[in-house]
Amino acid sequence: MDRKRPLEDGTASASKKAKISATSKASAQTALIEQKRKEIAAKLAAMKGSGTLPSSVSSSVVAPKPSPSPAMSDDIARKIAEAKKKVQSAHSKFAASAKSSPHTSGPPSRTSSARPPEPMSASGSGLKMAAHPLLLDTTPSQPQSKKDRYKPMQPKFASIKANSRNAPAPAPMPIPVPIVEAANPYLTKEAVDGNVPKERVGRSFRFNPKGKYVAIADQARQDAKMEALKQRIADQARKAGLDSEMGIEKTIKRPAPPQYEWWDEALLPNKSYNDLDMGVENLNFTATDSPITIYVQHPIPIPAPGDKTKELKPLMLTSREQKKMRKLRRAGELQDKRDRIRMGLLPPDPPKVRLQNLMRVLTSDAIQDPTRVEARVRREVAMRRHNHEKMNSERKLTDDQRKEKLEAKKADEEKRGIQGAVFKIKTLTDPSHRFKVRKNAEQMNLTGLCIFGPHFSMVYVEGATKFIRQYKKLMLNRIAWTEASRPRGGEEVELVEGAPEVAPAEPVSLEDNRCWLVWEGELRDRAFGNFRPRSCETDRSAKELLGEKLRGYWDQAKNWKGEEEELF
Repeated sequence: MDRKRPLEDGTASASKKAKISATSKASAQTALIEQKRKEIAAKLAAMKGSGTLPSSVSSSVVAPKPSPSPAMSDDIARKIAEAKKKVQSAHSKFAASAKSSPHTSGPPSRTSSARPPEPMSASGSGLKMAAHPLLLDTTPSQPQSKKDRYKPMQPKFASIKANSRNAPAPAPMPIPVPIVEAANPYLTKEAVDGNVPKERVGRSFRFNPKGKYVAIADQARQDAKMEALKQRIADQARKAGLDSEMGIEKTIKRPAPPQYEWWDEALLPNKSYNDLDMGVENLNFTATDSPITIYVQHPIPIPAPGDKTKELKPLMLTSREQKKMRKLRRAGELQDKRDRIRMGLLPPDPPKVRLQNLMRVLTSDAIQDPTRVEARVRREVAMRRHNHEKMNSERKLTDDQRKEKLEAKKADEEKRGIQGAVFKIKTLTDPSHRFKVRKNAEQMNLTGLCIFGPHFSMVYVEGATKFIRQYKKLMLNRIAWTEASRPRGGEEVELVEGAPEVAPAEPVSLEDNRCWLVWEGELRDRAFGNFRPRSCETDRSAKELLGEKLRGYWDQAKNWKGEEEELF
């Protein structure tokens, strides 16, 4: 408000001075009231924030009434009354909003459900009043899983009114699952039923009679000595070559066959072949540890020896078809040559003049000087023959090339597989027969042995399948074993003085001479490097020549009997 300017001499009237002093006092009191009112409002706000002020108390608490001073004007009193009304209306609105607040209708806390709220004592802090009932959580708590414990806290009220209708319902209580106690596998039946177990009865001592194991040991040592003696006798007879005649090898005690083989062990429940009497359904075919399963093992396919170099053979043609194919091929080559001559790529061939067509080809020249033309024609014929023979000689293979070609063919045949065969010959004394047996084996690239024994002869050969087939035809069909060789032309030989005279060998009858095929089959590798004829007087020396793997062929050939011998 505007104040009047003071007097020039600095003095004022008494009435004006009294009015100014009263106005300043009223403004000081108003400022004090406002300060106290703010302090009370701050305390009420602090108590409401801490939840220690009940609604009944808060509504009844009002600002203290300042004692009106005698000098307070009506305007100041009216303003104070309006301020009191505003404070009361604010407290009433706050209490109404606290009752209808959605914060109090949310899910209750956990800690407040376990115990009732403790009333505030009279000596409490703040305004010494209990907390408002709406601020206390008295609803029971719901179980919460460990997974939901650390989830962020969701708002307990709908932020939009449209979502307030779709508020999630509380989760249902989990149904308790009954716990079934498992049976204790370590308890016996008597302990489960409540019966007292039987007392354990100790076993009595059973002493072996005196000398029992001594007798068993003596018997084992005696059997071992007998076996060693038999083995020593068999070795000596084998060295002397009398093993097959005396039959000693058959008398040596062989170990008994086992109760079961290792490949059948997993299929037999009792580890004995007597389990087969119980039936196939009782064997370990469907057990968990059975070697037979539903899975199929596919081994890596290995090509056969004959499939490695398998080549497509050309189609076999008859002689008429071969001539037709040759005619068509030569006609095509001639037509190609003529086309090249017409295009100028090749020079034309000179006329092929002979004595028969001399007058027809060289008409004018032959009439003028027939002698000179005839000499020229004869010279051309000789030149053509010379060129033809020269070309043939150039195409002809040399001896080394021919030999290499044959060896390459033999090697190709050997790559298709190796086969072996054993032949038994009753008598192999004729030199012609010996020569055919040895020479054909060498020519067919066969290796092996030809053993001449005192009672019979054995031929063992190995090589390519094709050559073994040809050698079989030679030994079984082509050689006439009952015919002796023709006598050779006798030559006069001068004997050295003092040299002993050799008596001629007596001829052996070949009437019943025969050759039999004892065995044939496929082999993995060759056992010999060449074909060797050997003479052996005993079986031992013959088996030593054959080796450890092939010595059984000698016994097989020795015990072999043909169809005619078996009949008689």
